[in-house]
Amino acid sequence: MAGGLSGRVALVTGAGGGIGAAIAERLAANGARVAVNDIDESGAWHTADQINTAGGRAVVVAGDISDPDTAQSVVAGAAEEFGGLGVLVNNAGTVCRAKLREHAVRDWQRVLAVNLSGPFYLAQAAADYLASSGHGAIVNIASVAVTGFFGQISYDASKGGLQTLTRSLAAELGREGVRANAVAPGFIDTDIARTDDLGAIGEKTVATLPIRRFGEPNEVADAVRWLAGDESRYVTGQTVFVDGGWVRY
Repeated sequence: MAGGLSGRVALVTGAGGGIGAAIAERLAANGARVAVNDIDESGAWHTADQINTAGGRAVVVAGDISDPDTAQSVVAGAAEEFGGLGVLVNNAGTVCRAKLREHAVRDWQRVLAVNLSGPFYLAQAAADYLASSGHGAIVNIASVAVTGFFGQISYDASKGGLQTLTRSLAAELGREGVRANAVAPGFIDTDIARTDDLGAIGEKTVATLPIRRFGEPNEVADAVRWLAGDESRYVTGQTVFVDGGWVRY
């Protein structure tokens, strides 16, 4: 495969399905060699097989990135397999929908561990590789939830923290040639977005948007691909909202 990311190595977490799989496949279609991470190893292998069948090159580095030792091993595995690392996409995430008074502490801790601590561990482990690549880019997958919503306080807090982490990474790593940006999706048409009450909430919400539909995983992947490549080489510390016009600052 040829493309604007030819010769680069990317690590995409939470890439066993949905938005993460779309990101991994889009980066590979543009020439990147991709290390596919997911806590679900079978899902990760499915994505890697899709990439390899299409003519790209992908390997699996499975594991729970909320554990610092595992996160370090995932980064090291990707870099060893491909001889370096130039792009880190922190997509892995989890959610707990519960009101404040009903929110279990263990659920709060798990959401923050996956959605915020994991990206920190991975960025810390990847920093030297990204700096030495000459084109280092971190893309964190945040959410319109950075604005705060009802009944999902841990998720909102984790994504707000991830947005600020992005700015801090941009400030600290910029002098080393590493950019850090975030993509904040709105309602994207995935299995998760269609489950339980989220599907009904989503239908009502998108009906009020300037672009009146659910987004597609590939539309998030397009934004990530742009932020990962040289076309955005003067862009860092930013959050790109891929949300149909939901959030309008």
